[in-house]
Amino acid sequence: MLVLKLVPPRKQTFVKIIMITLLCCMVIATVLMVKWGSEKPPVKATWVWDTTTLMEDKSKMLAFAEEQGVNVIFLHIDREKDFEPYRAFVEEAHGLGIEVEALGGDPAWGLTDYQQEIESFIGWIEDYQRAAVERAAFDGVHVDIEPYLLKEWEQDRDDIVRQWMGNMEFLVQKVKQDVSLRVSADLPFWIHKIPARDYGSVGAWMIEQLDRVVLMNYRNFAVGENGIIANALPMIKEGTRAGKPVIIGLETAPTDEGEHTTFYGKGISSLNRQMQLSHFVMRWYSGYQGFSIHDYKSWKEASES
Repeated sequence: MLVLKLVPPRKQTFVKIIMITLLCCMVIATVLMVKWGSEKPPVKATWVWDTTTLMEDKSKMLAFAEEQGVNVIFLHIDREKDFEPYRAFVEEAHGLGIEVEALGGDPAWGLTDYQQEIESFIGWIEDYQRAAVERAAFDGVHVDIEPYLLKEWEQDRDDIVRQWMGNMEFLVQKVKQDVSLRVSADLPFWIHKIPARDYGSVGAWMIEQLDRVVLMNYRNFAVGENGIIANALPMIKEGTRAGKPVIIGLETAPTDEGEHTTFYGKGISSLNRQMQLSHFVMRWYSGYQGFSIHDYKSWKEASES
């Protein structure tokens, strides 16, 4: 005798709801994947540290930047070199619609005793801007100052934080006064955890001081605890509150800080996929402005492997 096992009506309805929900999720995911091709983050940046490469083959460097959709380059300044290589690079970049910010920094720049180094860096930029035609002028100043890498950080963190904040205030005022350019800086994603009197955190204070920040959010997965999204959100929210843009920095270079901190060996497709996932969450926050890939050399090598 054949016995038909009927699914109760309520259970049928529940199953239908689950199936429809899954189908909707698949459709939404597909739409988002397609939209990535037409909807890009406002900023896609990279760091260029090796000025020797700049002088040898700027056209190849800029061709890669254009191919990857880069619209901002943080270009390291070697104050021992003359202006001409920089002038030629910036002018050609501008011709491609790419902005260029003068990049400098050192962990020691977080110490009061090294303010003269900051002043010398800004002085070089001031002289350059004065000598350059408008098309070859820098669009901003970008600094990488990481005093937490110094041994003094462990000895007296509060004092180093105080000096770091003082130097950042000095730098911003000096840039605005002498060259009138926007100022951005690389900051660790955990900076919001450092307390600062009257501001809640050093992260909030930095966002108030700077025109925009690049969050060194070096993780190679978007979703989950300790991932790109979770680590970036506190500073993205601070940027949204303050009306200041925050760019998410990702790593492609080899590192000894753990496999999870870099896309090295993961391939460009993995980098693009995780940026994609992060973008679709972050784009709802006005403080989010895009990504910066560290750095040009490693990124290019990864794209060729």
